[in-house]
Amino acid sequence: MARKPRTAFPATPDAPQDEVPAQKYARRPPMFVKGAASLDKAQQSAAAETRMYRMIPVSLIDPSLIRDRIDVTEDLEPLKRSLAEEGQQIPILVRPKADGERFEIVTGRRRLQATKEIGRDQIQAFVKRMSDEEAFIAQGVENNERLETSFIERARTIISALDAGFTQVQVEKFLGVDQTMISRMKSIYSGLGEELVLAIGPARGVGRRKWERLQKLVADSGKPVEALSRDVPSLSESTERFEGFLTLMERRTITKKATAKPPAPMSGTNLGYGVKAARTARSLTLKAGAEAPEGLLDFLQDRLSKLIAEYESTKTDRE
Repeated sequence: MARKPRTAFPATPDAPQDEVPAQKYARRPPMFVKGAASLDKAQQSAAAETRMYRMIPVSLIDPSLIRDRIDVTEDLEPLKRSLAEEGQQIPILVRPKADGERFEIVTGRRRLQATKEIGRDQIQAFVKRMSDEEAFIAQGVENNERLETSFIERARTIISALDAGFTQVQVEKFLGVDQTMISRMKSIYSGLGEELVLAIGPARGVGRRKWERLQKLVADSGKPVEALSRDVPSLSESTERFEGFLTLMERRTITKKATAKPPAPMSGTNLGYGVKAARTARSLTLKAGAEAPEGLLDFLQDRLSKLIAEYESTKTDRE
């Protein structure tokens, strides 16, 4: 017997029943603690506005304004099986775009991706008019209720939010991250670059210190990050890709130090009158002591051009 469509849902329109939580890593304390009250208010408003979902073509739903998730397809197979076998239990949340024809995903990005991948062209969705701030907060709380975002994904959220026009003060308020950490995360992500981060993936369980270490190795290598992204190992797990690439960069640094040519040693020669000559592979320095007679260095300097000319003549004779 066909399942009857559900027309009423809990007050929280994006609850996690049809998501599959990650089991491999311990959950961190939620980042979006300061925005939770605002999200509750927005969700209650959405529920009061309408408890009826709409069927929306997936082709009309655009990505979120804030780019945080690096790979929404990660661990998606269980969710795809659930949707295929049991149907969609909880609608996603979208907001209408300015053109009045398209929508922007707010919460339920994994459900949207899974729906696309199993070949369905429509999805159940709550439609709610939301400000950028409300959407930002809702998206962040979803990340903490679902699959906890990794360190580098949180850094990506900060970069994306700033690019979208949010101030650092707003980011601090919404994400619960202080200004010092915001600056660090910006520096790490910018130093690695979007292409390299996407090649590695979210790398859940890898913390700030290791990402900082990798960023320093990348900077010290002197190579363009675009070229380095091609050296990321082709492994299925993003954490393994991170560890493999970190090991590769550390080995390259050790090899570079081992093969680097040591500086030529300084040698000193007493030329008399307290004048000493010291030289390296590419320089010659004359230094006069206190006992050197006045005018001696001027005399030697005047003779340098003649010495070079004499060298040139002997070189010609040898040839």
